[in-house]
Amino acid sequence: MQDLLGRLTALDPDASETLKVVSYFDTLVARGVGVESMLRGAAVLSGATVGQRDTRQIVRVRADGVRVEPVDPGDRWMLRESGTDSVAWIEREGEPHTNDAMILERLTIALGILRARRAGDAESAVELAISSFAGEGERASALSRLRLTPEPMRVIASPPDPAPSPRHPSAVVATRHGLTRATIVPAEITAEEVWTAPSDLRVGLGTAGQGEHLPNSWAEALIAVRLTTAAEPVIVAEDLGAFLLIAGAADSGELHPDAASLGRVDARSRELLDAVVDEQSVRAAAVRLGRHHSSVQDRLTALIEQLGYDPRTPRGQMRFVTARMLLQLAG
Repeated sequence: MQDLLGRLTALDPDASETLKVVSYFDTLVARGVGVESMLRGAAVLSGATVGQRDTRQIVRVRADGVRVEPVDPGDRWMLRESGTDSVAWIEREGEPHTNDAMILERLTIALGILRARRAGDAESAVELAISSFAGEGERASALSRLRLTPEPMRVIASPPDPAPSPRHPSAVVATRHGLTRATIVPAEITAEEVWTAPSDLRVGLGTAGQGEHLPNSWAEALIAVRLTTAAEPVIVAEDLGAFLLIAGAADSGELHPDAASLGRVDARSRELLDAVVDEQSVRAAAVRLGRHHSSVQDRLTALIEQLGYDPRTPRGQMRFVTARMLLQLAG
């Protein structure tokens, strides 16, 4: 497929884009994502809001991957049947884009495959259980199908592969940040107990609660996994404290000026700032970095002027740590 894409790109760019659409949806189907995730993928791909209406509900997802309130499409947009009494559409104002028809066609085919494959299966129940748009009855039914007790539980966010132990229900979900696996586990279970084989997997654990808390736990797990590093591959949402609230509030907005300013600093200078904040001493930071004390001090002075605050002061340290987190979340 990749070889064919490369050849078509050189011969016919439009044809290569069409093949990319086919390949994209084939990947989502192969991963077994749910209906909402499939719509999210189509919305991101098309750059427009995408929706589906069936006998149970209307689901709409914006181009940035955020689910929005249901609106009946009427005859305002390009529609295509996605199954019995089901239609899907792309909410494009004005003339359709070149690949809209192909995206809609592959979307409806994929939705039909998913509907046939996932009627009543565990993956669809997991996605329903963690969806903030599921009703109380729907979530209770999903948890019952998964045979989960009313004990406190949490959601773990991780890369799609490897899959966890079969005793923990999981599903691959299409998020704004890419395909991510959601795994529902009892509150007391650690990440090391979920994957049977040792690995360097980066995972984020949401906070624990009853079934109705699972959507919040999933949102927190997505924040936590994006804050992991090679040095800290597992992050538990509870350990983030008030930073979790800040991250959640900032996640859907524009990048804060402090984070944007830090983003303009090169990696070597960010490493210096990290060392100064962690060691709380320029001399100790210089030892850690293997650099001369005076050179670290000179560079720090220039960085303080560039950032507009001193990361060695209590308030400056708070601003730096927050900006560092927001910059990492921004990807």
